[in-house]
Amino acid sequence: MVALVGGALLLSACAHSYPTPRAPDGDPVKAAQALSDAPDVVRTSDAEESCGAFVLDQGETVPTDAVECLSAAVSSGEPAELAWSFPTAEGDPIVSFAFAGTGAEVAVYTTNAFDSYGGDPQWTETLCDPATATSPTGCPPS
Repeated sequence: MVALVGGALLLSACAHSYPTPRAPDGDPVKAAQALSDAPDVVRTSDAEESCGAFVLDQGETVPTDAVECLSAAVSSGEPAELAWSFPTAEGDPIVSFAFAGTGAEVAVYTTNAFDSYGGDPQWTETLCDPATATSPTGCPPS
């Protein structure tokens, strides 16, 4: 009986020793847009076309038609946006927004604000090819 109680206390202590995720309830894409330090383009995008917003599970990728939508916008020079989040290994969302404008690349803004293990919350901005912009490992340079 003592071993059972001791084991339960040990499990309880371990469960509380890890950082508490700062992941929002509900939609992490909308939560990222509402962050006080979100870039203006993320908060108030005026893109004429939305290629969608996706909250992905482990192992999922942004749907091909959404990536094709972004690529088509780049090819035509029309403004468009695409947003997605994917979970870290621990399940915290990393949220990204891609914007097509007048160039051959898309601007991708990513935040780790909801990643309990990601260090200081910050936004990054990268330019990359629309076909590779949605990589879970980050936006590789074109």
